[in-house]
Amino acid sequence: MLHGYIDVPTFAYFEFKNIWSGSVFREFNYKIYPISNDDGKELKLIIWFGMKSIDSISEDDYQKVMHFDFSEDGYEKLKAAVNAEIDKYIVENNIDLNEDEEE
Repeated sequence: MLHGYIDVPTFAYFEFKNIWSGSVFREFNYKIYPISNDDGKELKLIIWFGMKSIDSISEDDYQKVMHFDFSEDGYEKLKAAVNAEIDKYIVENNIDLNEDEEE
């Protein structure tokens, strides 16, 4: 389902311990992990820039690592956070969203 700039599954996808990754503008990448630890469950979001996969970079290359409650509400906050980071990326990189439109 499309949420702002990102196309992501429903929360149920993560209840089955699935991982999701995506990218926009070819170089803004994100990965969502469902995590179980001693403190309970959470959703972990990692954002990085560039053409390399997350397996090809070090943690020092991560732009952001964020943690959210493992819940529908936490997932809504995660989606909002990704879109807010994309908005920043657009401004910082002078991306013209109307570039492909015909005049």
